[in-house]
Amino acid sequence: MTKIIQKQQLCLKLSNIFTRLHYKVSFNIPNTSSILLPTDLLRDSSKRKLFNIVAVKIEELFLELIADKENISTLGDKSFFHHLIKSTTEEFLTSCYGYNVTLRSSIVDNSFYTKYLVEEENFLLLIPLQILRDSESKTFYSVFDPIYNKAYSSFIEALLDNLIVEVTNAVTYIIINEFSFIYDVRKNFYRSTFLSLRNVERFRNNLSWQLRIKRFLKRPADLYNSQQGIWVIRTTGIYYRIIYANRSLELLNLNQFAILTLITIEIKDFLVSRFDETVYLFGSTVRYTLTSVFGQLIGLVWRGIIEGLKK
Repeated sequence: MTKIIQKQQLCLKLSNIFTRLHYKVSFNIPNTSSILLPTDLLRDSSKRKLFNIVAVKIEELFLELIADKENISTLGDKSFFHHLIKSTTEEFLTSCYGYNVTLRSSIVDNSFYTKYLVEEENFLLLIPLQILRDSESKTFYSVFDPIYNKAYSSFIEALLDNLIVEVTNAVTYIIINEFSFIYDVRKNFYRSTFLSLRNVERFRNNLSWQLRIKRFLKRPADLYNSQQGIWVIRTTGIYYRIIYANRSLELLNLNQFAILTLITIEIKDFLVSRFDETVYLFGSTVRYTLTSVFGQLIGLVWRGIIEGLKK
């Protein structure tokens, strides 16, 4: 009986959080940051539709995982994440064509944004789920303590905001790369600026370049600095925030390119420290020369002048 009550309370808590999320995504939520988002290409009506689809899908996924505790142990598998992106993309495209669209799994698997999110799956899916189940779990304290001492509903909501934004980005990234050549897709989903394939290609190239920097340079640097950038949804727009997150264990699983980034950071820190020491030593030498040598010389000249005046 106690477990049933706890599960009901948990579902009610999740329902309250997603009620606020659904309310927020019903507004026009422009990107207020300087970072390019794939959804920046979408017109407002399409963007709202996509965000609502993703919010519903994520709520259903979390309710399913809460109801079936055994599934949580398999969350490290890609199936949850890939199914979420695949089903959302299919439903979103179906709203364009008016009939069911089936997406090949390989399209989702090979998407560069999906690969990036799979690397972040622990932070995006597992951690929010565990904190939602127990706001005082070891996971919360190991990742966010001592900066954040308790997982309030607003904190969990911010993590789910971030998950929703990232999934919408992954879906839009697939559409941009796989379906932009179809005029009906551009006409129904894209802003008027991107009806031209040339503008779409320019946007796609900038987005791809930014994502590669984010995956290979910024992500390992953030892990090394114990920080994490998250997207927060407000009725006035999408905001980018930096929070503390201790994810040092994930440093052990970085690929060779990411490790090279960490080595570069170490070399930079070493050189900057040596440069600062050199500048300090040079400054101390100059200060000593000016105060000791030139100071004594000026003193001698001044005494000579005084002695001359006495005569």
